[in-house]
Amino acid sequence: MNRKEFLVQITGYGAAAAGLAAIAPCCAAAAQTAAPVASPAGTPIDKRMAFAQTYIKRLMDNIDHECDEDTRTRLMHANGRACYIGAGFKPFPGGLDAYIEAAKKWAGPNPPFIRREGDIVYFDYVQNPAGLKVKDGWCLCPLVEKGPDGLSGTFCECSVGYVTQMFSDLTGKPVRVELLESLKRGGKGCRFKIHLA
Repeated sequence: MNRKEFLVQITGYGAAAAGLAAIAPCCAAAAQTAAPVASPAGTPIDKRMAFAQTYIKRLMDNIDHECDEDTRTRLMHANGRACYIGAGFKPFPGGLDAYIEAAKKWAGPNPPFIRREGDIVYFDYVQNPAGLKVKDGWCLCPLVEKGPDGLSGTFCECSVGYVTQMFSDLTGKPVRVELLESLKRGGKGCRFKIHLA
């Protein structure tokens, strides 16, 4: 399976995106649309995105203030699972092991973004579907990839839910996911540890 076939199979998109396009289908459509012509005052989409970022920051601040940690975590995990399900992925043929082998071939000389050690899988989100790298400050979610400043780290729990659903679908059973590092929590990447047993 070549790189393009791999991306189409795991994401439903044919865009060449090195790394983890699989984790970001909900933002792929936004990333693939043509940017409107900019004006000195900004475009209508720029204004709507600025509003959305302010809204997300305010929402997350309120969730942090009004909800205990367990409730915040469960809420964000549920949102991430819903995002993955809403993307409408088709099951990867052959399941987890086939996915890992295809990913290794697809990554080529790049450092592996997924590896399995027995019942543990390490999964690193490398870049978004438009090719913008996490190490350069880009986030999985288009609502927060360039801001807003001071966004609560609670937001990153959404990606835990997303990865949980993704790997549950790949394995056909429940998995447990730990967030090892995330961009919005001061990390240089978004790294996950998936417990299969």
